[in-house]
Amino acid sequence: MRDHLYIFFFMIQFSSGCILSNERQTIEITGYTGGSVVLPCSCAHPQSTVNTFTWELFGSGGRWIQVFEDEKYSGRRVLFNESSPQNLSLLISDLRQEDEGMYRCKTEQSTSIQLTVKGCDLVQNTKATIAVTGYAGESVVLPCSCSELLAKPEQIQWMYIVEKAFKEIYPNEKSERHKNRVKLLNQTSPGNLSLHISALTTEDEGDYYCSVSSQTVSYRLLVEVTLRTEKPHIHTSISLSTLQPSHQTQELEPPQQPHDTSQYLLILVAVFPLALILTFLALSSRYAKMFSEIRAPGYQRPFSVRVPVENSFISDSSSGICRCLL
Repeated sequence: MRDHLYIFFFMIQFSSGCILSNERQTIEITGYTGGSVVLPCSCAHPQSTVNTFTWELFGSGGRWIQVFEDEKYSGRRVLFNESSPQNLSLLISDLRQEDEGMYRCKTEQSTSIQLTVKGCDLVQNTKATIAVTGYAGESVVLPCSCSELLAKPEQIQWMYIVEKAFKEIYPNEKSERHKNRVKLLNQTSPGNLSLHISALTTEDEGDYYCSVSSQTVSYRLLVEVTLRTEKPHIHTSISLSTLQPSHQTQELEPPQQPHDTSQYLLILVAVFPLALILTFLALSSRYAKMFSEIRAPGYQRPFSVRVPVENSFISDSSSGICRCLL
């Protein structure tokens, strides 16, 4: 009986088609101009069968417009239901500000999605002129960026004034002066519109303009010419001039030669051992003479000996010290 109930409920769900996961809910999605966005929509049950569905946009006229019938989405819309029949999500690429609005995924039920598309608003002050200084032979960057770095502007244009006339230097290089020397720094951030100019010359001085839609930022570039000296060469020349006489100092009086000191040192080294030898010889001859006298025959060394004498032989007048020669 339980198995029959399961089969009954399954048949009811199967016959009812696709029940949306977010039925009767409004989902808020944010995208950026130039980017892509996915509007989610799917069936709640993986075994559901989608009989029919559609995507609609609530238009300015107060009515719903079929997305797949609107030419403005041509080449920019993709569905996922080919690989997964229950996945009805919609991918919109190369977003534009006009894509913003209320969308609806509609089957037997419907799910609403509010899409917000953020565009490019320039960070820099559009009412003031930004002064930038560069140096001849080097590179310079003119800063220009969107407040949302993920937002890619629909149109970007860099211009340069030549003889009171505007010349476009990006994206179309209409100025031969800047050809092959300008590029944007937006490899990682679409909203970074800064202009890089390489191999600067004094002819690059002037007024530049970064233009996005109706917004424009002005710049005044000043190119300075400086004499560049490399520090390693400066240090080398100073050390050489200190240790070696240059051609300009050859007429100066040559410094005192240091060989006199070496001669005195040589004489001292030669005399000092000789003095030691003479001192040694004098001392050795003296001690040799003393030893020869001691060892000579007949030499008697005097010494004193106290001999006890009996009292009978000594009178009061005989007191004193007797010397005995041996």
